[in-house]
Amino acid sequence: MRPTKIIAAVLLAAVLPLTGCGQGATGRQPAPAPSVTATPKPAPFDATVKHLLEVDRANPDKVATAFATLVTSWDVAKDRTETAAAVRARPLMTPALAARTVEPQRNASQALWLELAPLGAFSAPAIGPGVPVDGDEGTDTETTAYRNFTATWTWRDVDGKHLKADERKRNIFLVLTKAKGAWSVADYVTEDLPA
Repeated sequence: MRPTKIIAAVLLAAVLPLTGCGQGATGRQPAPAPSVTATPKPAPFDATVKHLLEVDRANPDKVATAFATLVTSWDVAKDRTETAAAVRARPLMTPALAARTVEPQRNASQALWLELAPLGAFSAPAIGPGVPVDGDEGTDTETTAYRNFTATWTWRDVDGKHLKADERKRNIFLVLTKAKGAWSVADYVTEDLPA
């Protein structure tokens, strides 16, 4: 027998026991391997962000509330800084504001992040009426709107379990503009309020 025929015979002998071995001595087929067809459920944080970005852009109040919620929504396992929330909110901004919204090198909340990151924590903000601003905030027109909110938040884990309340309270002042029927945030200022 030539060497190539010997190799082919050995390979065939090795493969034959594997084929057709689905039936054992009983003649039954083995149970099929379980198949995974369910798609993974999105994390509550990701689902919330997606929902907020799909806001009705024809309504300045809805855009403002969604934006104020987004800029106080953090996932400490993924976000390097608090500004990551604002970067995520870019689709609700004017192109000029989106272009100048960048993350800093340093996180002002680094100690809190280090505490919460191993827990997979994310913030769950509550948005309420803003603190009155001294002077003229601006008067709404057909193409410009001004909104003011106060945000507080708690920290939750990936299962939505409450981890801790954050003692901070943040005022968020927004200027929105309307172009082609859609409202966008043109500028915003956040300020932490005294406890």
